[in-house]
Amino acid sequence: MPALNTSSTTATTGPLPDGVIIPYIVRFWLFLVSDTLSVTCCIFVLFHFLSNSTLRHSLHNHAIIIALFLCLIRELTTVPWVMHFYLYGVVWIKSPAYCMIWKFIDSTVYTSVAKLVGWTSVERHILIFHSQWIATNKRRYLIHYTPLILIILYGVILYGITTPMNDCNRPFIYNSNLCSYYSCIYNSAAFSLYEFMSGGVLSSSCMGFGSIFLVIRIVFQKRRLQRQIQWRKYRKMTIQLLSVTSIFFVLYLPPILLGIAKQLGVPSYVGVDYTKYSNFFAHYVIFLFPFTCLGTVPHLRKRMRKSFRYFYRRKTRTIAPQQIMSNPLVNNVINKQKTTAV
Repeated sequence: MPALNTSSTTATTGPLPDGVIIPYIVRFWLFLVSDTLSVTCCIFVLFHFLSNSTLRHSLHNHAIIIALFLCLIRELTTVPWVMHFYLYGVVWIKSPAYCMIWKFIDSTVYTSVAKLVGWTSVERHILIFHSQWIATNKRRYLIHYTPLILIILYGVILYGITTPMNDCNRPFIYNSNLCSYYSCIYNSAAFSLYEFMSGGVLSSSCMGFGSIFLVIRIVFQKRRLQRQIQWRKYRKMTIQLLSVTSIFFVLYLPPILLGIAKQLGVPSYVGVDYTKYSNFFAHYVIFLFPFTCLGTVPHLRKRMRKSFRYFYRRKTRTIAPQQIMSNPLVNNVINKQKTTAV
């Protein structure tokens, strides 16, 4: 493994421009509002999934639950660090170790969530049309649990090894987002192409073809088997998948298609401005992910109504006695009754 170099450049002239015309203070408030709402939604959805034993043990929810945990990790770590940079124009801690941890979490979570959604698009075909493949515990561990474990381990090991590689003396620029740092291994065209193909292209292909063919396959089977397929049972699984993949189709897939076009010979200057903005709005893949899961939670309205009713009744019971005791008219009536009684 190449030796770690800790060369750095401190901030002296304010934040470096990144080509995005949105002012840093506006980005800060955008991220603050988005992150707050997303964290709240993420915790609510996770609580709903984990507190219900049926949802917790359903195989089609496991990848979603893991992805939600990863989103929560990023929203509580790297997103506040980005907001600090947007607010003050300098990174929170001027340290190479901090910059590498920031880059490690950012890369691991983003790529792992995309791979989990890609695997979910493929696994839905197994759960719906080939349930016999996971009929036994051994098959279930092999086909269902092993891919989930490997996806997480792959991201942690890959970026845990490559992120500290800095034998090319790449500087850490503290007045730039993510310290403008990326591993020296990306100087290798072979590795860059490998990561692009194994991460972006493979994940996007699984999402696109997996979700589209799933809908086509269900419709075809429903007509051919005269509704023998249990559509109501699989409808929620399909809607959940389409809801989750929708944000990736809008925010994740277009930059991948642009990258493929450049690999096929499109000039590198094409789409430069789009790439700058797509990197900024890529954060909204994580921000919006919990909300796409929220819409697929069963009995959501009923549960929210119960929660509102509970808090409303509790608030009413707490406030009502205080209002009665502090009302002077009521106190006068009570005093007159006491005087008459004496």
